[in-house]
Amino acid sequence: MSVLQRTAAYLNVASDEVDRKALSLLGELQSARKEIAGLQEKLARREFEAMLDHVQSVAGVSLLSARVTAPSMDMLREMTDWVRDRLGSGVVVLGTVLAGRPALVAAVTPDLVERGLDAGRLVRGLADVVGGGGGGKPTLAQAGGRDPNRLDDALRQAPRMLEDMMAS
Repeated sequence: MSVLQRTAAYLNVASDEVDRKALSLLGELQSARKEIAGLQEKLARREFEAMLDHVQSVAGVSLLSARVTAPSMDMLREMTDWVRDRLGSGVVVLGTVLAGRPALVAAVTPDLVERGLDAGRLVRGLADVVGGGGGGKPTLAQAGGRDPNRLDDALRQAPRMLEDMMAS
C-alpha cells in the first residue's frame, strides 16, 4: 500500500480527495486554534478582573503581585499591561509556569520610575528566588527560572523588595 493510499484510508476519503481533505483539516485546525486563543484571552481577562481585588499598598505604592494562568509569555506580558493600565500608578508582578519553568513579568508605571523604581531591578531580585535571571527596561521586565516550586515564594517577596527599593 502506498503512502497516498494509507493517507486516504486514515482520512476516510478516496486517493484523489486527499489534498482537498488535508486542506479542509488544516482550515479546521487553524479555526480551532483561533477559537482557543480567544477563549484563553477571555479566561485571562476574567482572572484579571478578580486580581484587582488583591491590590495592596506598599510604602504608598499600589502593588499587585500574583500567580496567574497564562498560556504564553506574550499573554503574561499582556496581562501585566492590563493591570498596569487599570492601576494608573503602581507596580505589577505576575508569575506563571510555562513548560515546567517559572516565568515572571514586572511592570512599573512611568511616574514611579521617576521616583526611582525599576522593573528590571525588581524582576532580577525575584528571579534569584526561582533560580534564574532576567531584566528589561525600568517600566517592563521579565525573568525566567529553573524552580517552579519557588514561584509563590518569589511573588510573596515582591512587597519587601518594593519597600527596599522605595527606601533606597
